[in-house]
Amino acid sequence: MHKGPPVRARVRELTSASNSMVKVFRRALAEGVTRDGWLCGEGPHFLEEALKPGSRAIVHSVLVAADAVEKHSVLLGQLPDDAELARVPARLFGQIASTRTPQGIAALAELPAHDLKTVVASENALLVAACGLQDPGNMGTIIRSADALGASAVITLPGTVSPFNPKAVRACVGSIFRMPVFANQAIGALFEILRKSGVRVLGADRHSSVSISQADLRGPVAVFIGQEATGLPPEIARQADELLSIPIRPEADSLNAATAASIFLYEAARQRNFQYQP
Repeated sequence: MHKGPPVRARVRELTSASNSMVKVFRRALAEGVTRDGWLCGEGPHFLEEALKPGSRAIVHSVLVAADAVEKHSVLLGQLPDDAELARVPARLFGQIASTRTPQGIAALAELPAHDLKTVVASENALLVAACGLQDPGNMGTIIRSADALGASAVITLPGTVSPFNPKAVRACVGSIFRMPVFANQAIGALFEILRKSGVRVLGADRHSSVSISQADLRGPVAVFIGQEATGLPPEIARQADELLSIPIRPEADSLNAATAASIFLYEAARQRNFQYQP
């Protein structure tokens, strides 16, 4: 008989794949979010990060496999009192899991609502915008670097992989719970907000003769990162205040998009004396 999690007296027992909660998890684990916009993730690390003091997320529901209850008992004991906890047979959990080697636990967490205009207007705003990136691992790495290097927010444009894609969420290693992320922002409306707030628009362009070491990355700036192969879309490049390159060896063709974004963010943090906003 499996032991129940500590300090929680009520655990729902679900055995059917047609149960509404099981259906929600099945869909959300595949897509990354529920229809209500709640983030869904699998594995203990996802839940640990969501429950950390610095996290801005609210954990609403947790699904645990019957054979993993004891293994995750300490983590389950940290759930808020109003969180919903359900136990399912290990076989059923394996059927709805999105990973090859399920770890027997998944959670739904609500991210806080952020106002883009307010974030953009913040003092010395540092924004990174992804344009057309398709690899979720790159997207997650950008979010992780933005969190580590003091960015104000990550923005994605239409045609870019979702920052809430399960692989992107795993790659960002918990940063999604701390970093404001604005997905699928229309170009025209975004530039209007940036201009009204006095944000300088910088574009990463490997062909530019001006390197990031020559540019002033202090003050409010938004750095736009395009695809590795094609670079920034022309409509973005035309509206940029300045196009900047990262000096690399002539034998090298280009840098990975996430690597380029991280270098831009590091240079901005360096110029700001690594004085991060709370």
